[in-house]
Amino acid sequence: MNKMILLLDEFIIKAIIMTESILEVDYRDDIKLASFTQNRERLLSIIDQISEKIDWPSIEIMHREDFHRKIEYIKFLDVKLIGKLQEYQSEVKKEVELTFKQKENVKGYNLSEVK
Repeated sequence: MNKMILLLDEFIIKAIIMTESILEVDYRDDIKLASFTQNRERLLSIIDQISEKIDWPSIEIMHREDFHRKIEYIKFLDVKLIGKLQEYQSEVKKEVELTFKQKENVKGYNLSEVK
């Protein structure tokens, strides 16, 4: 099999593993999330560059279908990841609103009136 095909397959598998692993991470760990984002962006860029160098019509249909299934799985994982990130965003938004409300309540409390 073509070296570029093997290389592409290796990087696609890395993207799958990376995306699956981030689904299990605590999103409050900003460093892990930022690292994931940067590394995945680089990885997808490499996958794109490799795929542009492949002469796809010369590749067996079985291999093309295999790549298509793997790419579709990455898309499926992305949908799950977006859902989890939206849940996290909602939690953070609620925490910020609660903190703001508590701050406003404390502002209205006048200590000079307490005996």
